[in-house]
Amino acid sequence: MVKLRAVAVRWHSDDFPGWVEVSVRGARGRHHRIVAKVPVLTTLKVRAKSHFPIEFWIEAGAESVDGGEMVVLLPDGIETAEVKQSLVITLADDDQARYRHDREWLDYVIHELPVGVLWGADGATPAQCAEMMNGLDDFAGTCARLGLDDHTDFIEDCRWHFDHYPHYLGRRRHFSDYATYIRDRRGPLRVSVPPVPSWMRRR
Repeated sequence: MVKLRAVAVRWHSDDFPGWVEVSVRGARGRHHRIVAKVPVLTTLKVRAKSHFPIEFWIEAGAESVDGGEMVVLLPDGIETAEVKQSLVITLADDDQARYRHDREWLDYVIHELPVGVLWGADGATPAQCAEMMNGLDDFAGTCARLGLDDHTDFIEDCRWHFDHYPHYLGRRRHFSDYATYIRDRRGPLRVSVPPVPSWMRRR
């Protein structure tokens, strides 16, 4: 799945359950117009008296990637004014840059497993693990926007360690080392790195 940034630009109709006009930016500066029922598009409480524009995300299916462009499939019940369910979007340069930065950071903090989770040159503290968990959530959002569905296992394995390492630190006197703690809880001893996106391999 990939998240498309959408903007509700105006109220369209009071017909039940309420319809809005939405703009989605595609590749090469093109804007796609969508008119659909509010509950089909978003869980936000959008009404005729709402203050427009309103930004939200639409979850779409990633069909293919070619260079810096992606073909996405809109969810059932949503189509453009041209009666199309698929459209071409540009992979945002800032998301690609954020992905590179966060992937490098994540690769580093887990590379000493099963010895421990790192923060800089030292082992992470519970507070630092909580901060890394927030960073991991941001990384997961970036992967979703870039359509990187093959990163799920990597993200969930990192999440396991960021969640469990603080618990281990508080109970380490009961374990000879972190590897023993991991085995005791049947966690992943190591985190397998995800595939490199095609647009990274070309640069």
